[in-house]
Amino acid sequence: MEEISPKITFKQVVSSALDYWNQHRLMMAGASVVLMVFLEVGFCLLGGWSNPFFLLWAVLFYLFWFAFYRFMFERQPYLKCGRLWESLIPATKIFMLAFMLATLLLLLPYAPYAMNVPVEVKENYELFQKRYMQDGDAYDLFLNVIFVFIAPQIILRPFMAWISAVIGRSWSIMTAWNRTQGSYFVLFVVMVLINIFYLVFSFLISCGLPLFVVWILAAPLILFVNVLVARGVYDFYFL
Repeated sequence: MEEISPKITFKQVVSSALDYWNQHRLMMAGASVVLMVFLEVGFCLLGGWSNPFFLLWAVLFYLFWFAFYRFMFERQPYLKCGRLWESLIPATKIFMLAFMLATLLLLLPYAPYAMNVPVEVKENYELFQKRYMQDGDAYDLFLNVIFVFIAPQIILRPFMAWISAVIGRSWSIMTAWNRTQGSYFVLFVVMVLINIFYLVFSFLISCGLPLFVVWILAAPLILFVNVLVARGVYDFYFL
């Protein structure tokens, strides 16, 4: 008889995350400050990935999250070389999945050009593309919606394997998929929450709010979303 995975509600996820945050308020405050500094340095001082020093920043940023997750699950030492290398296995797989999805979505608008369709159809499509894709925000909104619906499957569920690798458990993505059956709705709501934060901060930037102020506001929220995933969803399905 096939084993039925337990179900979790978003209320349980939020409750678990809030309980953990309240129990470690000082640590969460300190981690929020460190994360804010990382974001300010990476995107305000260095200017993002166009700067060659951004690669070094990315390595240090990864170490920060690695140590943070090991702290959340009480795994000492917080930086452990063997676990660090093993965590790169699921991290690389998640990156490749996300990269392939992004590539597919970016190339999708150009698919009609590779098809054997009449010239008039291609000309009409070029007008449509210019109006709704290049000169408007409709296609960007479409990509955003698609990403929100797919991200729970190709990013958040495999992300459980990365957490496992960090804290000394199996890094198999298939194991993570099997254990998180029935979690799509919860992870979808988490992804919607992340997207709302993203849209709000994008709006604030478009309104002229300085980027360094946006990162100050965003740091604790980014940290809390990670607590949601770790101490809410991961705890329920794995521990």
